[in-house]
Amino acid sequence: MRLFDLLKVWQPVFDASKAKVHLARYNGNERPLDVYLEGKFDWWQRWQTKRNFQREFVVSLVNTGSPTRWLFAGLFRSIDYVEEADPKPHYFYTLERVPSCEEWVGRLYLESVYTGRPSYLRGETLANDLTVVELLPERLSIAGFPGFKAVNLTKAQLDIVVRNQSAAWSAALSSVKGVYVITDTATGRLYVGKASGADGIWGRWCAYAANGHGGNVALRQEFGIEAPEERRHALRFAVLEIADLSATEADLSERESHWKSVLLSRNHGLNRN
Repeated sequence: MRLFDLLKVWQPVFDASKAKVHLARYNGNERPLDVYLEGKFDWWQRWQTKRNFQREFVVSLVNTGSPTRWLFAGLFRSIDYVEEADPKPHYFYTLERVPSCEEWVGRLYLESVYTGRPSYLRGETLANDLTVVELLPERLSIAGFPGFKAVNLTKAQLDIVVRNQSAAWSAALSSVKGVYVITDTATGRLYVGKASGADGIWGRWCAYAANGHGGNVALRQEFGIEAPEERRHALRFAVLEIADLSATEADLSERESHWKSVLLSRNHGLNRN
């Protein structure tokens, strides 16, 4: 099933010839998925350097990592725009969400054969593309804690969770100590660490959110303040094993060593010992 077929069902007056498609990608400064998860996508999208939305409808899609995988962020009506000069010349659009499509926002994952660089396309270009590959039971969000086995945060998502002091994440991660793994998605190298402090995994990960390396020597060299922003954003955080807050330093060190051996993070990863 294709997205444009569904849009015609949800909004009968919709037609590809009336639409522009916004493929929201990393622009060198902001990652649209992070903007979406922060709840700022609508405002962010309205700011355009060119008159990109000169059709009745705007189909907004957010890149989710793979060049051909997209998240449906909404169908909008383009009402009008104003030209503004500060901080540099741009167009600020009035975009209104189409209510009949809102049930599917943040839930539909789409696969596309399109790999071109332009991010603003006429609807006709993608009308026979954008196949639905997944429907989430609930809208994508990092507000709710998914359970320890399902934790898989990008560095940007961790930053959002910590910056917003998400109650669900804070409560869960501060209630346990444990062993975690950080993956450098750019190289595939792993770093296994332990959280043995009084604030559990939450306290340890807050340190990573603050500086990207948590004070670790190897990570400081790879992802320290001097590292480009895109290097730090290559990190992913997951939980390998949890332990009660009463667990001792020796217990956690033993489990940490076990995982380092299993994942070969000393020989082929970022662990130094």
